[in-house]
Amino acid sequence: MQIMISPNYGKRYTQSFSAIYPQLAKDNALELIPFYMEQIADKPEWMQNDSIHPNEAAQPFIAQWMDKTLSPYLTR
Repeated sequence: MQIMISPNYGKRYTQSFSAIYPQLAKDNALELIPFYMEQIADKPEWMQNDSIHPNEAAQPFIAQWMDKTLSPYLTR
């Protein structure tokens, strides 16, 4: 699963960190699952005051997304 970090780490580190997951997936012939936060981060009502972490209101979406996205891998 793609993971991203907060931009406060700096552009160079953030870009390098984000590039690791697609490269690992490619090198190991694995499917890369998108980062779930991409669908949450632009919804302030689903984010804590730090604008980094999802809040309680986001949890039903996260649970549904994880179930839908990961279930096919768990039944293999």
